[in-house]
Amino acid sequence: MNMDQNKDFPKTNKQQIRQRIIATLIVAFMFMMISGSINTRNAMANDVTNLIQNFVAGTHSLEASAAVAFSDISLGSGGTNSLGNLIIVNARDYTGTGSGWSVTGSMNDMYTSGSGGLNIVVNSVIAWNPQTATLYGLEGAGTSGIAKGTAQYFSAIRTLVNAGSGYGLGNYRLNGTEMNIVWDGAANQVAGTYQNTLTLTIAP
Repeated sequence: MNMDQNKDFPKTNKQQIRQRIIATLIVAFMFMMISGSINTRNAMANDVTNLIQNFVAGTHSLEASAAVAFSDISLGSGGTNSLGNLIIVNARDYTGTGSGWSVTGSMNDMYTSGSGGLNIVVNSVIAWNPQTATLYGLEGAGTSGIAKGTAQYFSAIRTLVNAGSGYGLGNYRLNGTEMNIVWDGAANQVAGTYQNTLTLTIAP
């Protein structure tokens, strides 16, 4: 065997070891780069986006039957009750506050254009009875916390329906509120059509 060739063997072996070490480092570096890229992509995939929806506050609103017609009274028939029906009252609360509300009613005396006798029906003999009405919640509104008023004469402002604090959001309907005129049978009552207005108000 040539001794000169044997002298090169250790040197060649060392070169191979160095090459393997370098190759191993390169592979490890590439693996780290690939791993880092995957982690970056995963982080982006797990990102979040905030979704925002604003609800803008509305108002209170109210609508009711255009008229209430009481039953006719025949003069000379003595004292009697004349009945009427406030068919619909719609109360809406779209304020979004839940502060509650009340629907109230007031009216003045009723008059006729005739003369020569008693031409007035005073408001103190005109009444309503909200307890006779049926209360509905519309558009998904619940009726919990909503209370109908009591039977009273219109000598003062009277409550038709009331929503307590934390209740009353949405749309509500009161159907069939009975109204009543208690006539005392006055002999000098003037014949004719007596009129005035019932004013309804919704307020917190």
